[in-house]
Amino acid sequence: MNGDRPAEWKKLLTAAAAKCGRPVRLMEVCGSHSTAIARWGLRSLLPESVELLSGPGCPVCVSGAGFIDRTIALCRMGVRVALFGDLLRVPGNTGMTLGGEAMTMVIYSPSEALEYAVAHPAERVVLAAVGFEATTAAVAALLEKAVELDVPNFSLLTDFKYLRPALDVLTDGAVPVDGFLLPGHVAAVVGRAGFAGLSRPGVIAGFAAEEILHSIVILLTRIAAGDCAAVNDYPAVVPEQGTPRALAAIDRFFENTDGEWRGLGILGGACRKLRPEWSRFDASVQYELPLPPPPQINGCRCGDVLRGMIRPEACPLFGRVCTPEHPGGACMVSMEGACAAAWIYRERV
Repeated sequence: MNGDRPAEWKKLLTAAAAKCGRPVRLMEVCGSHSTAIARWGLRSLLPESVELLSGPGCPVCVSGAGFIDRTIALCRMGVRVALFGDLLRVPGNTGMTLGGEAMTMVIYSPSEALEYAVAHPAERVVLAAVGFEATTAAVAALLEKAVELDVPNFSLLTDFKYLRPALDVLTDGAVPVDGFLLPGHVAAVVGRAGFAGLSRPGVIAGFAAEEILHSIVILLTRIAAGDCAAVNDYPAVVPEQGTPRALAAIDRFFENTDGEWRGLGILGGACRKLRPEWSRFDASVQYELPLPPPPQINGCRCGDVLRGMIRPEACPLFGRVCTPEHPGGACMVSMEGACAAAWIYRERV
């Protein structure tokens, strides 16, 4: 933003916040939003009565430590593990990471894992994937191709999250949340309808600075009015009912289940696992992976950051022993993590 635009936005935000008549806490639940807000210093435009927290919107940050342990176990069984680079530095329960495992293969698209398995039939290949609905839909489409090609040496180890139930947990948490900036990528799959029944107002936002600010103004207006119906402020990308083909593919291969969100604990129905009829693609079944060991406590407060209880700077490790170059917790690993964004763009926050 250039010229007088920041001052104009500050006036709009101040006027919208005044209508609330009290301090409010907002939370973005998208890693891309966390990064964008920090990069452009958008918090500096908010009035003192508005606090903007970063929630559990980074899939790498909320993936269970046990997932990393099981992925390491696969590597040590001689299985070729394809994964996105962000996962290489995420610590497991014992503090170990995938960075030193020779059997890992960094990919940029899930399709690369299947292509590798087809080209190397003598190797056992596992796609280790984490993410929300957009990634789940992409992997479901990949499974459709794997079924068509009948690739016996290909399987999945996933830690897919279902965001909607987590929002209810956040509103009932130790830190009251008055409204959500909802993620455009997730909404592109589930639509505005995917956020029905929220107990707090929510606005689906785009990713440019002024798109985010516009959504915050709408969110403050909705809080003042006490209107909890989700608003689609990203209509060019997000359809009302979502993307039917993507939703059908997810439903064909995956079912909702209870599971761990790092920092939030076990959440009911907030994860997705392969349906039993597709167990031939389930690496945890095919390789009888061991249960993870109990977690080790290292002073990291990533979980409190994800719940909105503290800002990243309040963690005792932040900027001291925990930086993007040497992360001490999952929130500092990914570029979309709240701690990484706060550290990289700290002079703008």
